[in-house]
Amino acid sequence: MTKDQYLDLMRFPKEWKDYGLIPEVLLSQLIATYEAGMENASEHDRNGVFHWWLKNSPDKTVLTQLIALSYLDPDQLMAADVRSHIAVSPHADDVVRGLLKHDGA
Repeated sequence: MTKDQYLDLMRFPKEWKDYGLIPEVLLSQLIATYEAGMENASEHDRNGVFHWWLKNSPDKTVLTQLIALSYLDPDQLMAADVRSHIAVSPHADDVVRGLLKHDGA
């Protein structure tokens, strides 16, 4: 499976690639562990990439991109949880938290 096939199958919005926020090493791991049927719970893989970034304490620019991606995600319940984690990220300032209060970033 190619990287693009995986991203499409797992319903990653194209903006993940546009922003360059899918680390190659992480993407390779996700593809390597993919099993048929996992696309039925694709939010788990997308959630994992969000949290990979949050564990690495991203700067304000990446946080704003993650917010935008969260609003594009097909699973808004999971995305709302991600936004709650972004709100308490060490680099989340008033501008970042303000973006979390809108219907879209």
